[in-house]
Amino acid sequence: MRLRYLSLFALLSACATSTQPPAPMPEVPVAPPVASGEPAPASSGSASSAPAAAQPAPAPVPAISYANFDQWKQNFISKAASRGFDPMFTSQVLEGVKPLTNVLSSDNQQPEFSKPASSYMRQSVSPPRAAAARSKLDANTHVPVIVTTFGVPAHLLGGIWTMESDLGRVQGNIDVISALATLAYDGRRRVWAEDELIACLTILRDHKIGRETLKGSWAGAMGQTQFLPDNYLRLGTDGDKDGIVDIWKSDSDALASSANLLAKAGWKTDQDWAVEVILPSGFDYYLSETARKTPAEWAAIGVKRADGGYWRPSEQAEQTTLLLPSGARGPAFLALPNHYVIRKYNNSTSYALAVGLIADLIAGKPALKTSWPVEPPLSLSQRKTSQAALTAAGYDVGTIDGVIGVKTRQAIREWQKARGEVADGYLSFDLANRFVVMQGGTPASPPS
Repeated sequence: MRLRYLSLFALLSACATSTQPPAPMPEVPVAPPVASGEPAPASSGSASSAPAAAQPAPAPVPAISYANFDQWKQNFISKAASRGFDPMFTSQVLEGVKPLTNVLSSDNQQPEFSKPASSYMRQSVSPPRAAAARSKLDANTHVPVIVTTFGVPAHLLGGIWTMESDLGRVQGNIDVISALATLAYDGRRRVWAEDELIACLTILRDHKIGRETLKGSWAGAMGQTQFLPDNYLRLGTDGDKDGIVDIWKSDSDALASSANLLAKAGWKTDQDWAVEVILPSGFDYYLSETARKTPAEWAAIGVKRADGGYWRPSEQAEQTTLLLPSGARGPAFLALPNHYVIRKYNNSTSYALAVGLIADLIAGKPALKTSWPVEPPLSLSQRKTSQAALTAAGYDVGTIDGVIGVKTRQAIREWQKARGEVADGYLSFDLANRFVVMQGGTPASPPS
């Protein structure tokens, strides 16, 4: 997260720059729910309310290689000094810091298997998780003031809090200074990592936070709502009014900081984030992710709210996008602008849906009308081979990297449409195996 908002998984992907549905962009692979692993770092998009104008590509900066970590460290101490930090102070902060091999492996590897959205939702979104969040929110006397100040509802904050750290229980225990120093030394994202290290120095020097407190994820995200150091400086908020922004131990500070981020990212207080819909028989699934329509325009072609309710006056003129996270077999949603605000935290459709669905349960809304299908995960080989098969057939998936983002889904959609199939753009296990066979491979069996 940050207001110039560089971030998720420290920039494995760019985030939306508008509160309207963004232009096609890559998404990061879906991570497992926070309860079963380390929380994903939060991310954000631009503070601008409209996409930035295209700029000429900058000239490549020659990579600098260091003979060893100590050489990088001395160079960084000099850089920090040029930005006003006492070399002795920086040296003390970096004392004992060594490269962490687990950080490099996390940064450079995709998981072998990708959990489908349906499995992710079943594990992430549940009444017990929502009840736990509701209980903690209700017990916090600062929450009403936070909601009034920033205009972000408590149940939405509860969804973020649940997904980011399981209500503060899983914040990550990696030394953030060591993690960022490792990423800086590695060089692939050195400028970003060194900027975040400078932010760490500022936190330690100016914000009453001890060196031992800076713990978090392998990508440097910290606290109960997983802020990167620069985001902490820009958006951290003292929710309990004790004079310290402590996103690690203070629930109120973590919630207020998240509310501040979402408000600045464009949260619309009088609108929902998405609405489950029921699609008519014979529906043209090609419209998913490709068409933007008002609720009335969707209704005109047979798309109905699953809850039988009504759209708010402020929602009726919005251009909404149809999302099919599990393809034609799963639930369908019309995404409002607030869906894309949630994705400023983590640019993943599944993440934003999970946050919103947990928030809905916290608010007392009923469960979805359409159940999530039961699906096996896709291996990295299946995903890459599918992209290779589409490329060989003349469809543009971008880089063959195993990330099934917007470009790959659009290629699948075009491939399906050309063959008269249901063009939902969804890479199911069976479809992936068809692509594997097209490439001369052997179809995979579902993992046991």
